[in-house]
Amino acid sequence: MGLPARFHRKLTVVLAMTVVLLAAFAPPASAQFISVRNPVISQRADTAVYKHTDGYYYMTASVPDYKRLELRRATTLQGLGSAPTVNAFVAPSSGALSGWIWAPDIQYIDGAWYMYFSASPGTARFDQRLYWVRNTCANPMSCSWSAPQRFNTGWESFQLDPASFVSRGVRYFVWAQDSPSTNFNSHMYIARMNGATGITGTAVEIARPTVNWEKEGVAGVVEGPSPLVKNGRVYIAYSASATDSRYKLGLLSSWDNVDLLNTASWYKHPNPVFQTANGVYGPGHGSFTVAEDNTTDMLVYHARDYATPTPDALTDPNRHTRMQQLLWRENGDPFFGQPIPSTVVNPGIRGQHSNRCVDNYNRDTTPGALVRLYDCNGGTAQQWELNYKAGSYYEIRNRNTGTCLDDLNASTAANADVGLHACNGSTAQQWTVQDRGNGWMSLRNIAGNMCLDNYEWNAANGARLSLYPCNGTAAQLWRLG
Repeated sequence: MGLPARFHRKLTVVLAMTVVLLAAFAPPASAQFISVRNPVISQRADTAVYKHTDGYYYMTASVPDYKRLELRRATTLQGLGSAPTVNAFVAPSSGALSGWIWAPDIQYIDGAWYMYFSASPGTARFDQRLYWVRNTCANPMSCSWSAPQRFNTGWESFQLDPASFVSRGVRYFVWAQDSPSTNFNSHMYIARMNGATGITGTAVEIARPTVNWEKEGVAGVVEGPSPLVKNGRVYIAYSASATDSRYKLGLLSSWDNVDLLNTASWYKHPNPVFQTANGVYGPGHGSFTVAEDNTTDMLVYHARDYATPTPDALTDPNRHTRMQQLLWRENGDPFFGQPIPSTVVNPGIRGQHSNRCVDNYNRDTTPGALVRLYDCNGGTAQQWELNYKAGSYYEIRNRNTGTCLDDLNASTAANADVGLHACNGSTAQQWTVQDRGNGWMSLRNIAGNMCLDNYEWNAANGARLSLYPCNGTAAQLWRLG
């Protein structure tokens, strides 16, 4: 909350006790509270970020003129916004790569750097084909990249959005390409790689446009595959529909112990997992990295801050790179939530019914202090570290106190108190994320087996929060922002 009047009202303990409490509740040095000023990079779309063992993030993206492969690096995600750039390749004035360069990806494979991308001739700018370039320097910013070489997918047609990933020691390649058998713009394919620059065996289709939300404004699009391997599963986020405010993310999932080259191994989630909300329009081309702690998963995507692109969705330059924490549902699937507004740097846990945030009310550092609702303001009393533990639940730590959100007394009674207590790893401090649709979540406490609830539907500042049997009503719906 962080308002002076409220701060002064809490000062009822002696100074000596205050010093002891603050020392006891200080967060550990390793704690990372996700704070991102969005957009991180203006006018960069289709962003790919690779965190290397040298401690640097390496980033590439589509640039507005679609004429070059650009690379930058920084030691922090926010630092990528001001990092210097180099061009790994610039489109020539004529020839097969003189048109548009789209959606590069960067990988470090077998001791060398690779960038995969699509390009087209200037005489047919939509006639995209896949290419790769290589760099063998430890720092790929410091020396030249090889000349582009074709990446052969097995047949000739419109192709774009390459990505690579490893599951159980096997490297795979995924991309979008036009199929001669349909009128859709693109299908999604996977193949096993035989090194960094080619595939072996037959490419397998794992997704095509099948539902209405993948066809808004276009014949049908699934593109921008972005792999993520976690919790014994393989996920591929993808983008669908027209590249304006209707652009959104879908999700494919499989297990890491099945045949990923079998179409039947993949499940397409029926609804979009991330879409326009909160003044962020057309979020797309989602990709993944980790925060500076090497643990917290981050979603990287592009979006506009207005609904209608000018002169059109492709040539409007104002798709900006954005980042926010990616959460995980209690069933092990990723939970994307909603785009966090550009005005929010330190997102709180905001309630749907109240439109207010979970707050360390009056900045009370007393063990057992109840959490309450207050106007969202980004202060430390409303900042929470959502620390994913054991691949199944969250410890939710308050930045002001360094203590954890707790089902006080591990109560199983409806309307049980929720407060802050020294972090101890007990089930009373373990919370899972339930997906309630449209980017809203419920937070279920494991000890009480109940959800964080805006009890009595009280939307006023200072309203008490408690635990109540999970029911999915607006009093139990929360989002980051």
